[in-house]
Amino acid sequence: MVKDVVRGKSRDEIQAKVRELTRREFEIQNEKEVFEFISFLKRSQPHSVNPNSPLKLNKLCHIEDWQNNELKEIISELQYANSNDYIHGKGWDVEKYPVNNRKGAIYRKDWEWGLGVLAMKRFGKLTKESKAIGVGSATEEILFYLANRIDHVYATDLYDGKGWKNLVPIDFPENLKKYSPYPYNENALTVMRMDATRLEFSDESFDIAFSFSSIEHFGGENHSGALGSTREMERVLKPGGIAVVATEYMLNDKEHIEFFNRRTIYSDLIDKLDRLKLVEPLDLRTTTKTLDAIIDYQSSVNWLASPYEFKKNYPYVLIRVNDILVSSIMLVFQKQ
Repeated sequence: MVKDVVRGKSRDEIQAKVRELTRREFEIQNEKEVFEFISFLKRSQPHSVNPNSPLKLNKLCHIEDWQNNELKEIISELQYANSNDYIHGKGWDVEKYPVNNRKGAIYRKDWEWGLGVLAMKRFGKLTKESKAIGVGSATEEILFYLANRIDHVYATDLYDGKGWKNLVPIDFPENLKKYSPYPYNENALTVMRMDATRLEFSDESFDIAFSFSSIEHFGGENHSGALGSTREMERVLKPGGIAVVATEYMLNDKEHIEFFNRRTIYSDLIDKLDRLKLVEPLDLRTTTKTLDAIIDYQSSVNWLASPYEFKKNYPYVLIRVNDILVSSIMLVFQKQ
């Protein structure tokens, strides 16, 4: 810094350099803290799972889950589409919305959809007699998958063009074919603009409710938006119906306005539901192999558009966001 002053650097240039040095120091400290936590977890709570054992439903996302035959089969079905199957409408941008380039790679969205489908199968809901509602559904491929397997899917989201434009395009409700990953039963899918905390359906209308990594973004203090949307799923489900809810969970128990931790997943959500009960105890352990597969936030942002070799070598499961370690958690409830 003294050299910069001697060299006649301007005040603005020096202040910019100070800010950059401060940012880099902060980043180094965050990275150090996270890896110290990972090291501690590996030593104090080593954990592994047998991929050949029946998969639990209420759990964190594990690398080993991709070796489970039951889940592998479902993920393979979800990834069936290829670029020739897409119905490309006007304005479709293949560079912005890559076409099914996840085959053979480990991507936690596939895990969320796959485990959700597995739960529907286990509880006898994946049938032509079932009706489902998706909450915060965006353009997710699971909508088209379910439309080919159950009586009807109602997908809901804001679709207002004000936020998440790349993931929740304003024209989706009117242009389903434009975004469909493969041919689907067009009579079995309806997309509606709707607030997740005020679902415009009667009580006890559905056999299945599902939401995949959306509820955490619904705002409010103490995750009130997430709770409100889950209570709405509770209301519109028939007795015996199931709610399949994936959300973001922080392994290192930080406080966050959106993501859940070991305390808030219960205090702000599970314990505040009346008739929705977990179908099995929640397992909050992670595996040593999963802890070895961490990627940073910047890599995760562009993961889908990255070359295949990158995706193959860097699984999208456990992400470091500054000093936070975040992954997916699945919650499967049944209405009593």
